[in-house]
Amino acid sequence: MIKLKTYAWITALVLVIATISFWLMFHTFSYDNVNKQLLISSKIYSDFASHIPHIRSFSYGNNWPPQLPIFPGEKTRYHYLFFAVVGYLERIGLPINLALNIPSALGFLALSLLIFITGSKLFSSLKVGLLSTIFFLFNGSFSFVSFFNKHPLSSNSVKEIISNVAFPSFGPWDGGPIAAFWNLNIYTNQRHLGLSFAIAMLAIYILTTKKSQLIHLTGFLIGSLLLINQAAFIIASAYCLWIFTTDSSKRRNILFALFGIVPWVLIMADTINASPTIKLNPFFLMPKPINIFNFIKYWVLNFGIHFFLIPIGMIFSPRSAKKIIVPTLLLFIAPNVWQFSPDMINNHKLLNFYTIIGSMFSAGFLVHVWKFNPLAKLVAVIISTFLILGGVIDLFPIKNDYYIKLNDIGNNQQADFYLIHTSPSDIVLNSHWLYHPASLAGRSIYNGYSYFTWSYGYDQTTREIFTKMIYQSESKSQACSLLKITDINHVQLGKYHETFIHPNWKMWLSEFKPEFSDPGLGEYVYSVKENCP
Repeated sequence: MIKLKTYAWITALVLVIATISFWLMFHTFSYDNVNKQLLISSKIYSDFASHIPHIRSFSYGNNWPPQLPIFPGEKTRYHYLFFAVVGYLERIGLPINLALNIPSALGFLALSLLIFITGSKLFSSLKVGLLSTIFFLFNGSFSFVSFFNKHPLSSNSVKEIISNVAFPSFGPWDGGPIAAFWNLNIYTNQRHLGLSFAIAMLAIYILTTKKSQLIHLTGFLIGSLLLINQAAFIIASAYCLWIFTTDSSKRRNILFALFGIVPWVLIMADTINASPTIKLNPFFLMPKPINIFNFIKYWVLNFGIHFFLIPIGMIFSPRSAKKIIVPTLLLFIAPNVWQFSPDMINNHKLLNFYTIIGSMFSAGFLVHVWKFNPLAKLVAVIISTFLILGGVIDLFPIKNDYYIKLNDIGNNQQADFYLIHTSPSDIVLNSHWLYHPASLAGRSIYNGYSYFTWSYGYDQTTREIFTKMIYQSESKSQACSLLKITDINHVQLGKYHETFIHPNWKMWLSEFKPEFSDPGLGEYVYSVKENCP
């Protein structure tokens, strides 16, 4: 029986985590109803340039069967279900900030609580569950060393931490060795990540407990990840396969549960162009030269003392926790050996989950050490402090971030034009990439930001060639011929275009009649149907 006092602090824990979860999501993305503006935190601005078009393609567009709205013309290559749900919530009347932030916060909350529940269950200790959750919220990297290198320890250190606006480490983009993927910014950017990890964690919890009847649900849970986050599908499948292999008592139930995956596989086959990219590419993002010393140094900097505590904790862990050691280690080994997508950076998802489960073993060992004597308790406190200090410092750049304001429908003349005067299924040839007005109105743009399209596995090079050919056409007939081949419905051409386009302005201004124009801003939109009969 759990004591009343224990219920009280567990309730307090839930309230604290819920507060953090909702604050994280609503603080980084909001909406100004008076001025009709999207308020996007600067630290999530780049990723949301893909998320907002995706959401709006379902809320204002006609995106079924789903295509990537920044690369239309073929089945999507990206897991779309989370963004479809958000889009349909907006479609039925929920403001976009609520439609996105509520599922995001609930997903993050569910993940945090499942870390607590799973850690407590595997180690038969609420203290381990609590410490595991704290380690999740505050990453253990040595990013704090970078901070104190820039801000030497002094009487002003607390003030400097609280007022800090930049992550101390943001590899590989800052050129440093500590990656940007361990702090909570990864969950405010990738809004589907918390939910997908929560589903994977729930499946793992069910598989590792004695609740045999619930195992029948795991196939359905794991299958849903095919449409929410395929990296999480790989993660959950690895644990499921290991439990199936090693626990004969659960084998029959797991086999039965696999039928739950079937509907998701069928939906995926019909809606997603799955083209996995798996190749040998060792050592993740490690800088050269590659050797055993640099390998250990890199991961010590990124995982902190967890690098040592996780394997030590595995050795001293109870039998109930030992059953998941092998798949957990695989989550560290695999992304250090293979590349699972066109962009190696995406391997971070496996490593994120490794740190989530691995931190439970760290927590288990520290709770074990705590039991000995006052000196051991002091050592445990000091180690725990170093394991959360980087995460504490990393929290304030999120808190102190500023909004980038983006005029939305109702305060954006071009977006209003696309919403009113174009069809929800129309494709717009765009002369610039990020946050295109057509995207805000739920219309697909022909050629999205090349990093996004390339990293999702699209043939971005060929599409950019066609884009240049159309804009650089020497005659109207040549442009029309290309536009009909590519199924483009409208052409947008603006003064502030991507530099690689080099448009033939003379031809477009003299031979094409615009359906929308703003000469002051140098913006024009042309109907292909009206100009190319």
